[in-house]
Amino acid sequence: MKTLVRSLWWKLTVANVVVTLLGSLLAVMTLGPALDAPAFRESVRPEHLATLLERERVLLEGRLDDPALAAGLLRAISDQLEDVQGPHGMYGIAYSSQPRVSLAVYAEDGRAVARIDAPGLALPATWLRGPRRLEAVSDAERLLVLPLQPAGMLVVRHFAEFSVVQNLKSTLDDTGASLWFLVVMVSIPGSVLGVGLTQWLARRLRRMAAASDAWAKGDFRPRIDDRRADELGRHALALDTMAARLDNHLRTEQALATLQERQRLARELHDGVKQQVFATGLQLHAAAQWLTRDPERAAEALRRAQAINQSVSGDLVEMLSRLKPDTADQPLGDVLRRALLPWAGQIEIQVAAPPDLVVSADAAHELSRIVAEAAANSVRHADARRIDVRVALSEDELVVEVADDGRGFDPARVREGMGLASMRQRVTLLPQGRLDLDSSGQGTRLIVRSRHAARAEAPA
Repeated sequence: MKTLVRSLWWKLTVANVVVTLLGSLLAVMTLGPALDAPAFRESVRPEHLATLLERERVLLEGRLDDPALAAGLLRAISDQLEDVQGPHGMYGIAYSSQPRVSLAVYAEDGRAVARIDAPGLALPATWLRGPRRLEAVSDAERLLVLPLQPAGMLVVRHFAEFSVVQNLKSTLDDTGASLWFLVVMVSIPGSVLGVGLTQWLARRLRRMAAASDAWAKGDFRPRIDDRRADELGRHALALDTMAARLDNHLRTEQALATLQERQRLARELHDGVKQQVFATGLQLHAAAQWLTRDPERAAEALRRAQAINQSVSGDLVEMLSRLKPDTADQPLGDVLRRALLPWAGQIEIQVAAPPDLVVSADAAHELSRIVAEAAANSVRHADARRIDVRVALSEDELVVEVADDGRGFDPARVREGMGLASMRQRVTLLPQGRLDLDSSGQGTRLIVRSRHAARAEAPA
């Protein structure tokens, strides 16, 4: 039973039946008074009422000496006038009003032979013979004065006022009496319509659900493909459009991620492995020069080359695993010194940094690569003999400065190579990072500034 009540078929069927019943009742209650009022006015026109009385009026002529007959005919007239039937089979006037009728038959001398008086609608005690009169005294009251042959008068006061409230009450009474019949008649087509609508909607909704499930799993290729012009069709079209855009966006993101990974690996190879391989070559070249003249110095150069080679091996392992070096919770000064080890035998290096200054792993990685690239440029291009690395931390700014004593260059006249481009790109990965470069005949100074990229910790 619970399954039935919760089903879409049941809900659509009940909704259809209820809406049909309420709609029919509302239509009847709205249109009923509008249609009944003109018919009511037509039914109570004095001329129409006189026509209805014609048979009884003829029977009264010549029989005024029989009061019992006159009284019986008056009762028949009263019953007829209290519920005048409408034209074309419409309801009688009692459906929309509470009619009252007073009528009397007067003899030739004006006295009343028989009379019926309704409350509040009295007739005079005498009525002398006069002309025929059919008058609408007001919207609710009519007066009929009909002469009788050979002498006498039939006088009728008819009161009936159209009432919307009475009309609606009668409508509700009729509806209540036939409600069970209406429910049965509406339920049958309502159930058939509910089943049909349910099957039609269920097929379309199942297609939407199947496509949505595929999209939730990351497969944006399925489409609903509902081309109907109704609300569900427009919604399906919007969903298909969204899926197509997401599919295109996902493909673009995948292509961009691949490109970014290639660029990252290129930077890592250039800033790490390439520089260290170059430093290894310098150490091997020095060992070859000193091999015969000073074997001890040659052995020292070979040991440096071996250490650099081990560093290269570590960087390659890192790139293969696509992980950055674990520099978390290590002092920044130690991270920078380790990055400068390949150049320790080629140039004098000094690193000045607060001993307890710790930065995030990402920031330490980018800064170590920038400093290593700056040292490589000093050795390869500037013929520098000394490099000074200074790290300072203010309240909200980290400053890393790399300065050498080599020959400078004019940044405006020298084409920017991959090394400097890589450093600029790495600076953008730092929080609010920026790079300043100053070069002259007395050396080159590179300054990296970054906000909120560091945290000072007390040593354990």
